[in-house]
Amino acid sequence: MSIEKKSLISTLKTTKKANAASSAGPEAAHVMSKNRSKVISKIQSKVVSKMQSKVISKRKSKIVSKRANDRA
Repeated sequence: MSIEKKSLISTLKTTKKANAASSAGPEAAHVMSKNRSKVISKIQSKVVSKMQSKVISKRKSKIVSKRANDRA
């Protein structure tokens, strides 16, 4: 199972718990907001890491093609 699928399943489980907690009462609102912030921070970190890896791979490909052109 890919990392994305595992992450999605984990996020869905967390959301399900948050939804159940929100219907439980006012003290559950704290649990819901805590779970929501965890999910948001997890998603943000994954997006940032993916964007960084794309930038790095683009830079590497430019360096390789530049070296190939210099040698030709």
